[in-house]
Amino acid sequence: MGMRSRMTMICLLLAGAQALRGQSVRAVPKVDLPSFTGTWYEVARYADKREKECVGDVFMLIALADKPNRFQLVNSCKTKTGYTDTNNGNGRTQDKSGDGKLKVTYIWPFSKKFWVLAVGPGYEWSLVGNPNHKDLRVLARTTTMKPEVLAEIKAKAAAQGFPVGKLVMTPQTPRQVARRESRQP
Repeated sequence: MGMRSRMTMICLLLAGAQALRGQSVRAVPKVDLPSFTGTWYEVARYADKREKECVGDVFMLIALADKPNRFQLVNSCKTKTGYTDTNNGNGRTQDKSGDGKLKVTYIWPFSKKFWVLAVGPGYEWSLVGNPNHKDLRVLARTTTMKPEVLAEIKAKAAAQGFPVGKLVMTPQTPRQVARRESRQP
């Protein structure tokens, strides 16, 4: 086999491996947006150059917007200098199926895909990533998480091809957690 043929085969194998890895990411089939709203604390995440100044107390506030399948998002974190860095975004489900494929826009027209990969039975935790395996976050309703629950969540991420060894734990200052509002139909 010639050098050119070997290079072609290697390129095809790498492309095939990447395609298989990308196909393994699955969003949950249904996200109940009202249950998904509220305060989420970041337990762990992949290191992200946009958030390199964030050293702790990372959380998100999610509220329903005035249109169906839409939500408002506020990301906040404590920085190395002690200040708080906050970003506001507008989100929506990617399609009308109500699955876990979400799209968030911080600066129009640029948006980022976030897929809800898994949620706890009572929406007490969530695993959020994106289809290209470049972003992964473990979120919880409280600032701490039992190690066995975190291990279960990491196993779910690994099953979808995410290298969980890249997760960085997010320090959180213990605080009183705001209660979620009870929604009556």
